[in-house]
Amino acid sequence: MAATERWHERTLQDGEWLCANFGNLTLVVLSILEEWRVAPLYGSQCDCLIDAKMPPDDLPWQRWDRGEKDVKLRFRPVFPDRPVIIRPRSPLNLSPRARATFYVGIPAFIELNAHSEGQYERLNAWPSDPPSNTWHGTPISGTLCYSVKTRARRQFVPEDWQEMSIISTIEIANSGSHSRPFERLFYETGHLSVFEHYGRLWSNHARIRTGEKDDSLSGVTFASKPFGEATGGVELTAPRLGRVRRSMLKEAFSTFLGVTHPHD
Repeated sequence: MAATERWHERTLQDGEWLCANFGNLTLVVLSILEEWRVAPLYGSQCDCLIDAKMPPDDLPWQRWDRGEKDVKLRFRPVFPDRPVIIRPRSPLNLSPRARATFYVGIPAFIELNAHSEGQYERLNAWPSDPPSNTWHGTPISGTLCYSVKTRARRQFVPEDWQEMSIISTIEIANSGSHSRPFERLFYETGHLSVFEHYGRLWSNHARIRTGEKDDSLSGVTFASKPFGEATGGVELTAPRLGRVRRSMLKEAFSTFLGVTHPHD
C-alpha cells in the first residue's frame, strides 16, 4: 500500500509556489530568492488566494534560507509536541482485572521538511486544528498539555473525527482488585508512529496497565502496528522520541488516569 499523493515529494523551482490543504489548515509555500517562505492559513483566511497568480506579500510568512539548487520538499503528519489530555464521552469505571479499548482522535500537526544544501531539514510543524492548552498537575507542579476536543470512543466511526485526526487505539487494563475511574488520561505520544490506511491516519496500538496501588508504576506497551484492520497501513512518520517496546510511567497512576487536579 502506497501513501496518498499529499505526502509525496514535491518540487518547487525558484519563483514557484503551492497551496497544500490539510483539513482546516492550508500551507502556502513559496520558493524565491534562495528562501523557503511558508504561510499557515486557517479557514476563510485562504480566500485571498482565489485566482491569485502569486500569493500576497502580506501573508504571515515564515522564512528559511536554502541553497540555489534546493527544490525538494515534503509534508508529514506528526503528533503534537506536548502530552495530550484525553477524556471518555462520559466517566467510566474500569472493573477489577478488566480491560477496555478506546479510539481517540488526536489532531495532527503538519510538518514541512525541505532541502537545505541537498539534505532534508525540518522547517516547522503547524496544527491542522489549533489545540487548546490545559494543565495537568497541581498549581505549583505539573505539565502543560493539549486538550483533545473529541472524546474517546469504544468503537471506530469515521465520521466522529476530523480528516486530519490521528486515530490512536489505547487498551487500558486494570490489574488491581478494585474499580478504577476513567475520567481523564494523561497521554504521551513521543513513542508513537503515524501510519496511513486508506486515507485515514492511525498510530500504532498502545496498552496501558495499572497496578494495585496508587504509587505503583504504570506500564505502557507499544505495538509495532495499528490496531485491527488498519494494521496494513503504511508508516509515514517515525516516533519523535524513538521506538520502544515498553515504557514505565514514573508518576503515580492516580495522576495518570483519574480526576486529580484537573486544572483545565
